[in-house]
Amino acid sequence: HIKSIPKVQAYCSEIFATRLGLEPRLTGPEPAVLPLDDLVMCCILTEPISFPRKYPYFYCSQPFFCYALGMKRLKILTWNLGYGAMGAEADVSFEGGKNIIPSSKKAIVKNISGIQKVLEKSKADVFLLQELSSGSLLNRWHNIRHAVQHVLPRHSRNMVSNFSLPLFFDFLRNEHGLGTFVKEKLNIHRKHSSPLAGGELYYKVIRRFDYALTTFVETGDGKVVAFINTHLSSFDIRGTVRIEQFKQLIAYVKKLTKNGYSVVIGADWNMHAGKVNFSKDSDKKQYEKYTHDFPYHLLGDGWTSHFAPNTPTLRAANRPYKKGESTTATVDGFICSPDIQVDSITTLDLDFEHSDHNPVEIVVSQKETN
Repeated sequence: HIKSIPKVQAYCSEIFATRLGLEPRLTGPEPAVLPLDDLVMCCILTEPISFPRKYPYFYCSQPFFCYALGMKRLKILTWNLGYGAMGAEADVSFEGGKNIIPSSKKAIVKNISGIQKVLEKSKADVFLLQELSSGSLLNRWHNIRHAVQHVLPRHSRNMVSNFSLPLFFDFLRNEHGLGTFVKEKLNIHRKHSSPLAGGELYYKVIRRFDYALTTFVETGDGKVVAFINTHLSSFDIRGTVRIEQFKQLIAYVKKLTKNGYSVVIGADWNMHAGKVNFSKDSDKKQYEKYTHDFPYHLLGDGWTSHFAPNTPTLRAANRPYKKGESTTATVDGFICSPDIQVDSITTLDLDFEHSDHNPVEIVVSQKETN
């Protein structure tokens, strides 16, 4: 028996709304019929209530407050950080540029600071980050992992390295990889990394191993969503390796859905949603043999792909970026299982100031089932 409803509501708002991000579904004191379409709910009543189990709803004329604990809308951001060294000023020799190390130390510091500000402002529930480096020759051994963790202190993390070259001394190591960050209010059920076929060599020396980094997250409705972070191969001619990796990934996620999981994949696909915007004939000659269209036909029934229109997510790194003069394309986006509802998708147009990729945000929820 609860007499002080205002105090109870304030307390529940603190617990459920502030800490869990939930909002009241219905409030009293008006009489209302509350359909039990959520698997778990917390109801605060002025006095005890009981109702026959056979009825799929209950009627209550007393004041009450109901908080639904089903999967609310979640914001997910995917972004290839370019290991902090691929800002607008950068060009790199393995793409036909002039520099082995793409940027100066000052520029890298600027890029990392900019990345931190974007991540803080986003306030996403889940971040799927690629080329997250703990230090390498290419970014003058700046540890972006620590920088990201510093601005996402209330996020649990899941990481895997695409390559790691110790070189005897820790300060000479070269390590890049994938990093998934999940708000602590969402409980991580388990973590898993699945190796993908193929890979490529940076400077024909350093082998990159590609993975599907999976973070299984409990959403509060008895379901678990598998958030998958991946980065497919870049410079295999005509995309042979990428297609093989994609087929392997799709086979993996379909097994997950058969086991009852929902799936959201965010990635640098290195395959193009729409045409590549070649700015020069020389760019077309240089990159055309590496370009490959996104294989929509391999998704399967009910699966959806999501790329934001109008704003490119990738720029060519054969020379510093200049708007309207650089080759651009859209390669970053999402794939969702049939039970995921996509409410919006947006590319954050940063003019490639901090990375050679623009970040992409998606807002999702679970579809209602009859």
